[in-house]
Amino acid sequence: MHPYDLTEALRPQRLTIAMWDFSWLNAHYPSGSFEDLDRVTDEVLERGFNTLRIEAFPWVIGQLESLTEESTVKGDPLANWGHSDVDRKHAVAQELIAFMEITRRKGIYVILSTWGVTHPEYPGKDPEKLFQVWERTLRMLEERGLLELVVFIDLDQEFPFFSSLRPQLEALSGKAAQASKLSDAMGDAGAVQPQPGFRWNETQLEFVSDRFQDALAHFQRCFPEQRFTISLTGFWNEVRSMKLDGLDVLELHFWMTKSSRFLNRSGWVDVQKDRGDHDFRAYQRGIDATLNSIRPMLMAEMHQQLQQAMDWSREACAPVATSEAWGPWWHMDHPDLRWDWLRDWCAECNVLAAQYGLWGSTPWNFSHPYWKNWGDIDWYREVNGLFLKTERCNPA
Repeated sequence: MHPYDLTEALRPQRLTIAMWDFSWLNAHYPSGSFEDLDRVTDEVLERGFNTLRIEAFPWVIGQLESLTEESTVKGDPLANWGHSDVDRKHAVAQELIAFMEITRRKGIYVILSTWGVTHPEYPGKDPEKLFQVWERTLRMLEERGLLELVVFIDLDQEFPFFSSLRPQLEALSGKAAQASKLSDAMGDAGAVQPQPGFRWNETQLEFVSDRFQDALAHFQRCFPEQRFTISLTGFWNEVRSMKLDGLDVLELHFWMTKSSRFLNRSGWVDVQKDRGDHDFRAYQRGIDATLNSIRPMLMAEMHQQLQQAMDWSREACAPVATSEAWGPWWHMDHPDLRWDWLRDWCAECNVLAAQYGLWGSTPWNFSHPYWKNWGDIDWYREVNGLFLKTERCNPA
């Protein structure tokens, strides 16, 4: 019997995703790269994208006294993503509504997410208010018919790195857990060590499982017509072991930087990662040497990541999408750094994404109007077009 491919029944069948994070708002000002949202969304379609993944700013919108209130995006011209030249006021709720009215009019699908962004007027992120801030944001959009083209909602981007729950999770690391099954089994009432193969101990695993299940159940009850997930860049094994049956999508991020062989050779870990004027020549030499010596091994590791994701997809009965992926998560427009090797790598991986059966994929996480590569329209068309038309080769 031919295995069932659930992506064939999804609409659209494949997502070509540009990750615009919080940049769409932070750089939405006169002279900013997102100054004209109508124009840049035209450019999205011109490059073959059908989906945008954006920060919905629930931690700001959910705390506003009124939906017309302005709050401050702090200036940070050296930021890798979402850089703003100076402190600027934004009517966040109104700008999100206006942006999604544009995407709805143009038939562009949207993935709503949060990097946990806050503004100085509302700096707090009380984990007990996670449901409240997201619900207010989604109700605001629902009342205006702006959830129609939302393909899924990522409640907590790359958990736990930006999460309001991170302090609680870290507090459980190495803590005594009298009721822990693992402690009982070991006869150890002291520190709980991570289980074999995992980076979280049993108490942490139970904490995350409970929080994920509670969040998914709550929002699936409140918004049954929407799909919900919590995206991951690491901790795949830990979350997969929980056997959650509520994830509607697996939003997983595939990175070359998961390879210790890449990190050992390239010097990537020690690179100063911002838009400053640094000397990156040694790093570029390290990249070249790494690819010359072990590119096939790195590609084999990427195949392994994709196979793991699809195995998990079958277990969870959920499609896989990736909106941040393939190379190192950081690269920069700089005279010392080249993009040719990264273009080739990411184009090859994007074809693999189609062959393995991903529902959605991105050329890379550098698909913003402020990168110089945004001007290479033909490359984007080609890479996105290949993802859409390449047949799945690994249906089992």
